[in-house]
Amino acid sequence: MKLMVHALGAWFAVEAASGRYPRPVAVGLTMLVSRLGAPATAFAMAGYGLMRLKEAGAFERREAPSRRRRAVTPK
Repeated sequence: MKLMVHALGAWFAVEAASGRYPRPVAVGLTMLVSRLGAPATAFAMAGYGLMRLKEAGAFERREAPSRRRRAVTPK
């Protein structure tokens, strides 16, 4: 149960940090999450970091580079 409460608080903190909520609501949510302590803060920091990486395209698939053929030189 504690893990669920911390994860939910961290999710709210990440959403507030991303600008989803107006500033007064975000400040209030941040104050509530800060009362949960270190586990919620760690979840929030990890969640925000993952969200920023996703926005930057870190988890998108890249195509494999095509192989260049070696030129055959006559002997």
